[in-house]
Amino acid sequence: MKFDFVHMDMNYLNQIKNWKYSGFVKNIYVEPYFNSHDPKTGMMKGPGGCEGFAVLNQNKLVGMFEYYFYHNIMEIGLALSPELVGKGLGKDFVEQGINFGKNKFNYNQSYIRLTVNKHNKPAKIVYKKAGFVEYNREKNDIEMRMYFK
Repeated sequence: MKFDFVHMDMNYLNQIKNWKYSGFVKNIYVEPYFNSHDPKTGMMKGPGGCEGFAVLNQNKLVGMFEYYFYHNIMEIGLALSPELVGKGLGKDFVEQGINFGKNKFNYNQSYIRLTVNKHNKPAKIVYKKAGFVEYNREKNDIEMRMYFK
C-alpha cells in the first residue's frame, strides 16, 4: 500500500481523536495539536512540539506520523487507523514514514529512535520487522533504534 504524507490539519485531527483501539493502546493523544493551533496560519505542533503529518491512501486518512528532534536525532511517533491494525500493513507504514521523514527533514544521522511501552507487544513486533532493535529500558518504556549503514 502506498502512503502519502500531508501536514496535519483540523479535519484530520477531528477524525483521529475519535479513533478507538482494542488492546493495549485505547486512543491517540492529540490535545497538543488543538491547543497550539493558530487559526490564522493553520500551523500547529503536536506533543513535545513535534511536527505531525496525516497519512493518506487514495485520499483517505489511514494514519498519522510525528517527527521530533532531540539533539539532532530524529524520534518518531505513529498511529495506524484502528480499522487497518492487524492487516499486515505496519512494516510498510513504518518504513514509508521513516523514508518520508528522512527526505522531508534532510536527515542524515546514523539512527532514528522511538519509544514504546513494554506491554505493547504488537507494536514491538512491527518495529522489529521494520529493523528497529531494543536499545534501552526504563520502567515501562523501551527505547528502540534503527541504525542506517
